[in-house]
Amino acid sequence: MNYNLPIYIVRILKKDENINRYDIPVVAIGNAREILILCQKILAPKLSLSEFFQIYKKQAEDRGISTKNLEINTFLKILAFLNVIEIYEIPKEIFSNDG
Repeated sequence: MNYNLPIYIVRILKKDENINRYDIPVVAIGNAREILILCQKILAPKLSLSEFFQIYKKQAEDRGISTKNLEINTFLKILAFLNVIEIYEIPKEIFSNDG
């Protein structure tokens, strides 16, 4: 695991309707890329990653959120603002040899 990248814990609040019927909370830990892919697989499993991105980018723009120069970390924060996920960055000290 690369400890220079931010590590997040995320709870996915919304799910695809086929997954939602199981009513299982989804909590995961990973880097931003892993979390983004997981969100796409749970929220829109039939869409490509780019289609998923465009849908939520449009929702953000409709709410007046700037989506210029989006990075994965910023996109995850937008998903949190849209109440799709809860996301928290885990302090890197937890993974250090000193901690």
